[in-house]
Amino acid sequence: MKGRIVLRKIRKMVVLVLALSMLLSVSIPAMGADAIAVKVDGKKIELDVAPVIEKSRTLIPIRAVVEELGGNVIFNASTQAISINTADQEVKLTLNSKQALVNGASQELEVPAKAVDGRTLVPLRFVGEALGADVAYDAASKTVNVKYFSNMSGTLKIGGSTTIQPLAQAAADKLMAGNQGLSITIAGGGSGEGIKGVHAGTFNIGNVSRDLEAADNVSYPGLISHRIGTDGIAVIVNPKNTVENLTKQQVIDIFTGKIKNWKELGGKDAAIFVQTREAGSGTLTAFEELALLKKSKVLATATPHTSTGLIKEAVARNENAIGFISLGYMDNSVKAPKVEGVSALKSKALSKEWPYVRSLVIVSKGTPSGLTAKYVNYLLSPMGQQIVSQDYLPLKVVD
Repeated sequence: MKGRIVLRKIRKMVVLVLALSMLLSVSIPAMGADAIAVKVDGKKIELDVAPVIEKSRTLIPIRAVVEELGGNVIFNASTQAISINTADQEVKLTLNSKQALVNGASQELEVPAKAVDGRTLVPLRFVGEALGADVAYDAASKTVNVKYFSNMSGTLKIGGSTTIQPLAQAAADKLMAGNQGLSITIAGGGSGEGIKGVHAGTFNIGNVSRDLEAADNVSYPGLISHRIGTDGIAVIVNPKNTVENLTKQQVIDIFTGKIKNWKELGGKDAAIFVQTREAGSGTLTAFEELALLKKSKVLATATPHTSTGLIKEAVARNENAIGFISLGYMDNSVKAPKVEGVSALKSKALSKEWPYVRSLVIVSKGTPSGLTAKYVNYLLSPMGQQIVSQDYLPLKVVD
């Protein structure tokens, strides 16, 4: 009898031990997943849902990582489809399916995407490598390291819009600082030269401070534009000028030569000296389209300048001069009169109250690849958009 009791106790203990071991075997991977960190180019990515480990694969909420690479994620709830896009890559997944498409080619996943706590988790290594990143797991620190903008080498030539040139140079400097084998040269010349140069192969990327037009696509077929931000164009006068407000019609009449004297606008009796940009300038094209309504051109006797800086300097030197520049270049050396009572501020351009707003784009010949694609993606990433936001309106705050 005592032997049976002892045997029963032993059986209960065995069952308890087995139950505990099963519980621990389930919990250990989850605990390990909680401790796993994800870094992109050395920057730790904050995830709102802890990574999940399945068959030695790390699944994470991918949006934060993809956006860090300059891409975007779209989830279709009705079809359970996940679309991941960068400038050069397209990855399509479906929840609970091992089939994926990378640039239209079918590939099989070891572990499918899945929904956890209302969030969509996808295999990090598969997606990262499909987008062109290097993905490695450091067991010692329990960190998944994704290298994308920090593993660049080679040469890039970029040119065009002088409006975009400073931010392009800032982006190039950041990338070259993190990649010893990378060389990026940035040239000006105007938007027209950027379009011609990228089509001819002189530039890998053309900087263009306006949207591509139908005529551009006819003369230079195969170009693809990538919008990186938005800019407003301000009418500028000398700080000593007493004119504080202009109507849209007065702006047209000044720059087409109908209004020739400041006294016609409530200012002093002095001739108006119109300053403009050179032919082919994206700023000039945008100003004629936005301010002159595509119906007129700036008067032929206006003094042309080959850069935004030069036109600003000319207005700053001449009390009776008037010109136009990007809002991002405004400083105390010149003054921007209101137009129809609206101040020339970035916030007003963002709200579209300011009448003269244009797109900032970078252009590639066909779908970009290699270094060209990474540069495009960099300007679309949070790091690149931070550079854009220093003088212009970044994409994520545009209505």
